[in-house]
Amino acid sequence: MAPKAMTHRPHWLKPSAVVDLRLVELGIRPAFRTETNAPVNDADIGRWARRRSLYFCRDAQDFVVFAKTPLLVRYIMTIDRSPGDHVARLGHWLGYPACCIRSARRITESNLDLWSERVAARRHIGNYACTKTGGYRAGRAMISHIPCSPHCRASLVMATKVSERHRTVSARPWAARN
Repeated sequence: MAPKAMTHRPHWLKPSAVVDLRLVELGIRPAFRTETNAPVNDADIGRWARRRSLYFCRDAQDFVVFAKTPLLVRYIMTIDRSPGDHVARLGHWLGYPACCIRSARRITESNLDLWSERVAARRHIGNYACTKTGGYRAGRAMISHIPCSPHCRASLVMATKVSERHRTVSARPWAARN
C-alpha cells in the first residue's frame, strides 16, 4: 500500500508531483521535474520551495525543476530544454535507476506514455506490487519512474526505501514537516 501524502499540495502542483516530492524529501532522489497545472507566479513557487529547502527553476512552458542545490536545478533545466533526445541524461540527473534509464532510452521519449501504460498493465507479483506506477498521476505511487520491467530490482529497492522511511517519519509525528 502506498503511503499517504507527506506534504500539503498547492493548487498549482500536479498530484503526481507529490510522489516526486516525497522521493526528494526522503533523500532517495536528488531532484524532480513537473509542470504547473494552474497559474502561479514565481514568488509563490519560491516561498513553497524555500519552506522545503528546495531551489527551483521554471521555463516558459511552465515546467519546473526542484532540487536541493541551485546548480542541479539549472543543469536539469538546461538538459530538458536542449534539442534532441535527452531521456538518458535527464533520467540520470533526476535519480532514476540505470536499468530503467536504458529501457526508456530504447523506447524513446515520444513513446514513454504508451510504454508506461503497458508496463503498468502487466502483473507486478509479490513485493514487486509496490513498483506499479498506475497510481502515479493521482499521487499514489511509491516510485515516479517507469520500471524497466514488473520485476525490476532497482525499482523495488527504491520503493522499499520510501516505505521504510515513511514508516519511520510516521512513527515520529513531531518530526513531520508541514
